[in-house]
Amino acid sequence: MISKPIDKEFNVEISGERFSASFLNDLVDAHTRKIAPRYRKFQRLYEGKHKIQGRKKQDGNKPNNKLVNDFFGQTIDNTVGYFLGNPIILNYTEPKKEKAQVETDPNDVGVDLGEIEDTAVQDALDTLCIENDKDDLFIEWGKEAMIKGLSHLLVYQNEESKTKLMRLSPEDVILVYKNSSTKELEYAIRLYDIDTEDTDKTTHYAEVYSASKIELFKSTDTISTGQNRRDFAAYEFVEEKPHIYGRIPIITMYNNEEQMSDLEKIESLVNDYDKVLSDVSNEFEAFRNAYLMLKNMTTGKDGATKLKEEGIIEVMENGDVKFVTKQIQTEALENHLNRLEKSIYKFSQVPDLSDENFAGNLSGIAIRFKLFGLETKCIIKERKMEKAIRDLVRVLAVPLRVLTGHEVDVINLKVEFTRNVPNNLTEIVDTVTKLDGKVDKETLLSLLPFIDNPKEVLEKMEQEAQADRKANDPYSPNNVTADGSNLFPNLNAQNSSQEVVNGGLYRLCK
Repeated sequence: MISKPIDKEFNVEISGERFSASFLNDLVDAHTRKIAPRYRKFQRLYEGKHKIQGRKKQDGNKPNNKLVNDFFGQTIDNTVGYFLGNPIILNYTEPKKEKAQVETDPNDVGVDLGEIEDTAVQDALDTLCIENDKDDLFIEWGKEAMIKGLSHLLVYQNEESKTKLMRLSPEDVILVYKNSSTKELEYAIRLYDIDTEDTDKTTHYAEVYSASKIELFKSTDTISTGQNRRDFAAYEFVEEKPHIYGRIPIITMYNNEEQMSDLEKIESLVNDYDKVLSDVSNEFEAFRNAYLMLKNMTTGKDGATKLKEEGIIEVMENGDVKFVTKQIQTEALENHLNRLEKSIYKFSQVPDLSDENFAGNLSGIAIRFKLFGLETKCIIKERKMEKAIRDLVRVLAVPLRVLTGHEVDVINLKVEFTRNVPNNLTEIVDTVTKLDGKVDKETLLSLLPFIDNPKEVLEKMEQEAQADRKANDPYSPNNVTADGSNLFPNLNAQNSSQEVVNGGLYRLCK
């Protein structure tokens, strides 16, 4: 049994029915001391708590400005807005079942119920997503993965037996793999703490999830001793209970294969930018408080105080008074800061939206070319998030089957991402118009940025078309008056007969 961390994951082969409490203590200790601090560091950077803020004052007489430039927050927020600003669409299409050919009675002009699409799974999935605020949950899930390199979702059943989703921070989750090569998950451990003020104690809990059950462990320490830390915890087994999902209900989304934060590549650049700008601010503050030089004269015992209060000094013969200032190389500093800023945007792959090159009515191709670096980065994120969403639906397959009676297969699931980018609507409409008749309507509608669910729009179009046909059908009950006369009296018998035949054939075909 391997009880030491390898890179960012643990590998273990455990025999027996119960998870080892001693092994759990080793895992929590290593995770708390070696892995979790990295996640907390990047969270602090995103929140604007930069390294410069810890700089101590070397000289009590000199200024010590600490200027924070929020490139970290801007990088994450712009990436999240571009990648996840528009809702992710989950479309589940039930495969059509093959049916035997049967002879149809010519007099039967009803609707063939076999042609109606089965949307039970899609409806249940939509309801579950609405109940769990899917759009907000997914955007926070993706944002945390960008900040820390990965993030987790927990699927559970609440007291009312409703399926709920909850985001778990990587500081509170330990993943235990069978081995490093296949990354096959054996256990997922959720950590959480509960403080009890009346007893002055903190209780540490650990839930060990496997494919079939949850094992609960806990450890208690005293707050007043200052030892309320997980790496000091000694967990003991409490209970175990089964779960319904048939797989581990903790889903992990990775920012990339290396589990790197989007902030790692620009951390040193932003730290240097903060330092240089803070030093420049210190220089300007010192320049304002320049030294006063007296030549061939002195101020006397109380002269300096009097000079500060009155601002007047008497100059003797051959004497002189002037300020001694330091020459600041503003041009060199400006060039250095410009180079740093350019490198930050370059390596973060997030464009500077304040750049004048973004001004004007750019074409769609021009906009996408300027966003090419960001798009390249988001393609990787899209692949990782789509994989995580499919894993999520695999877990949700059990409650969905209970609700609908249908087996859920992720092969039938389509995950659609739409970039949140300014569009030249005229160009898009022109493209859709040219493709009409060459591409199916659902695909054409998906090209329009203001349509989130093309399938829903097609259903509404079909309903409107049916309403129009009924309104224009002279033999519809809605178009016959109370006395039995038709609202279309000008139709001759021949046309009326033909309409009856055509109408009947139409309804038969439907």
